Formats: sequence, C-alpha cells, structure tokens
Amino acid sequence: MKRIRMFALLLAVLMLAGCTRPQMANTEQEEPPVVLRYYTIGRADRDLSQVNDALNRLLMERYGFQVDYRKIDWNEYEDTVNSVLNTNQDFDVVFTWDTHYMKNATNGVFLDLTDYLLGEGKPLYDAVEPRFWQGVRINERIFGIPTNKELAPVIQLLFSQELVDKYGIRIEEYHTLSDLEPVLTMIAQREPDVVPMLFTSERVNMTGLVGYEYVVGEDLPLVVRRGDPECRVVNLYETKQMQQLQETLHRFYEKGLINADATLRTAISRFREEQVFCRFGTGGPEADASFTVDFGYPIVCQHVSSPWVTNTTARGALMAVNAHTPHPKEALQFLQAVNLDPDVRNLLNFGIEGVHYQLTEQDQVEMISDGYRGVPYTQGNWYILKTMVGEDPKKWDRYREYNAQAQVSELLGFEPDLRELEQEYTQVSKIYQRFDNALLTGSVEPAAYRSIALEDMRQAGIERLQQQLQLQVDQWLQEQRGEEFVESRG
Repeated sequence: MKRIRMFALLLAVLMLAGCTRPQMANTEQEEPPVVLRYYTIGRADRDLSQVNDALNRLLMERYGFQVDYRKIDWNEYEDTVNSVLNTNQDFDVVFTWDTHYMKNATNGVFLDLTDYLLGEGKPLYDAVEPRFWQGVRINERIFGIPTNKELAPVIQLLFSQELVDKYGIRIEEYHTLSDLEPVLTMIAQREPDVVPMLFTSERVNMTGLVGYEYVVGEDLPLVVRRGDPECRVVNLYETKQMQQLQETLHRFYEKGLINADATLRTAISRFREEQVFCRFGTGGPEADASFTVDFGYPIVCQHVSSPWVTNTTARGALMAVNAHTPHPKEALQFLQAVNLDPDVRNLLNFGIEGVHYQLTEQDQVEMISDGYRGVPYTQGNWYILKTMVGEDPKKWDRYREYNAQAQVSELLGFEPDLRELEQEYTQVSKIYQRFDNALLTGSVEPAAYRSIALEDMRQAGIERLQQQLQLQVDQWLQEQRGEEFVESRG
C-alpha cells in the first residue's frame, strides 16, 4: 500500500510538471507597466493607497501606465523635494511653485515642455488661461503646467459662520486689519475658549494687503507698488504701509487677540478641532465651501484685497517633469490627464465615489468621509472639477468672469536674473524669512525688530540686489513700452 501511495504521488508531480512546462518555456513575457513617481504636497491621507489603486486602474485602462502617488506633509515638503532634486533621486512629476519653479527650471532640473505644448500637447496649452503662460515663461520657454484656477487670488478673512450668526456680525464691513479690532476684542471677552485670530508660521502673503507685489517672489522683501507705472523697487520693510500693518498685528498680539504660539504653529491640519473665529487665507470667488471642507466647520469669507495678476500668482502652483525622466511620454500623458480628463481630476481631488463622496441629484459632490482629500491648487485644471454642495452650480463661470476682470501687473512676465548676486540673494532671503515670521504674527516689537532686520539685510547686500533689480526692471519696461517709458522717466 505504501508503494502504491508513493507511486501515485510521483505520478501527480510528473503530471503537474508536464502541465506547467510549456508555460515556463514561453519566453514572451508581458512588459510591466510604467510607474511614474509623483510628488506633491499635502497630508498623507488614511486612504491614500486606496485612492492610488483606483487612480492606477483608471490610468491603466485609458493610458497604459500607473503612478506612485506620494503626498508629503506640509511641514516637510520643501526640504524633502529639495533633497530629491539636489541628490538626483528618482522622480517623474513634482509639484513646484514660484521661486522654487524658477530656480529649478533655470538650473535644468525640469523638462522643457514648450515644443510639446505647441505641438501634440496643444489641447492642454489651450485649456489653461493665457496669462498663466505669460507668467511662467523663462526665456520664452515653459517648464511647468500652472494649475488652471483663479488667476489673481485675493487675501480673505475666514470667519466661523457659527459665531458670525450668533452675534449678527456683518463681515462685509471689514476691509482692513484695523477694522477687525473691535469685533476681535468682543470675541475675546465673550468667547474665552475661542482663538479670536489664528496665525501660524505658514504665513499668508500680506503684500497685497498693503498694495505691493514682490519683484522676485516671496524670498526677498523687494517690492513695487501696484499700479505704479514706473515700478520703483523698494524694501517692503521701509514702506509706511507695511510698518503700520506690523504695528497693528503687534497690538493685537499684546491684547491677546492672536494666539500666543503663532510663530510655532505649522500645518493647519494639526489643529482642526480648535475653535477659531477668524484667520487669513487666499482664494477666489465661491471659496466658502472649499474652506469649510478644509477646516471642518462652516466658513464665510470676506475679501480684503483686490485681484491682481502678478508673477507670484501666475507661478503659485505648477506641475513639472524631471528633465531626466526615463518616461517623458507617460509623464506628459499624466499632465494631459489631470488637465483634460474629468474622471482623473475628480478622483485626485475628491477620492472615490461611494467611499469618500457621493453625488447629489444636482450632480454636486457631498463629502462622506475624511479618509482622503486632494489639495486642489496643486493638481491641474479646476474647470473640469464638479462643484460641491453649498457652491453655486455655475461656480466656474464666476471664476472665468473673475479672472477676466482682474488687473494685470506691470511686471507680468518679468524675469529677474540675479546669478551674479547669488550669495547676496541667499543671505538676504534667509534673514527675511527669519524675521518676517515674527513680524507678521505680531509676536515681537516691530520697530526694534525691524531695525535689526534692515541692518542685517543691508550688511548682506540688499542694496546691491535692489539696484540690480531696478536696472533690470527699467530695461524690461523699456523693451515693453519703447519711447513711452523713456519719456516717463524724464
């Protein structure tokens, strides 16, 4: 009996081997799909891998490739991505912005997309508002795809709707920071568990609040007055408007109207459950619903600056491709998809239908889970996104009207060249970033702190930077206007 069992076992093994031998002999194996490594900013959601799987099923079905979707936390993104770029680590597509974009494009890190966009990628080029392209060009070349969104985001006050309704507050009456002092004081007295005005170290660009715009992005405090046809380059800290703003913020801080740990706060997601009456944000029309989702409680917004199209706004959010990617075709197809394919774009923004959101009878998005949330401004064309419950179904028509009415900066398209002053640029930038955080949270005495900052920046070479930028701005304006500019200079 034992021999019979052994024989039967041996026969079974031989039969199995016989069945599998032809498969093993088949040398025509299917190629594995291309997997793009994609870095972007945002909270690493609980359901990110689930969304990534759904995204890959969609991408494979329609385009034949997949994406390794990596969201890096707000507090870590810049350092992480700079490490990836500077050490030649593997990546294919990356979120970039403003001076980060300009620096890496100029240094050859990002792929030149110009020929593609004017050829095979023309549908993508045509889908983006033309003034974005004007702002992101470098020597007439394009190295990133700007998020097609509001072209001129304004500074907004974000109020808790619950408290606004409770006290009958008319938010449309608040147009400046100083206007807020009485209502913030009232909230501090009547709502001791509420932060009257929340600030974090992730500061909002306040130049628009005082009527200025940056010449070289947010790295340097060198600005021009909005609407100034001569574009005189000045130090932001030396303007009366910014000095008054800093004084107001410090007064608020001293009165306990601003959270005491403002300079230590980082990503907003860590403090979602804290009660806040007011904070600053930026955005366009119909921002209430999206901020409500972001913060987890009803928000109403009031604009406190006017819409201007500047280099900073045009370059505020882009997706770029590694200049040395082994998969340029697939990377460009991915950029096409997030800008032209509504299914891909809505999946990235809202997650999976039936899991993270559901559609109403009006075809609007109603979020049903906090397991995933995209970061809208980082990931492509807004105009193919569905609207959310609480938003105007014609929201995107309002955005187009809003963009059309925005005023255009005299310097839109200006490209600063500070390569010969790179050391000064680096040192002044470090000083500015260090001091500005404290000054724009009100946590230090402005006059004394500003005096130290100005002296440190002077020693680091800010005057040379200012002079060089003025020369370049003058030359650029003359090229744009010809004799008209020469006459205006007298």
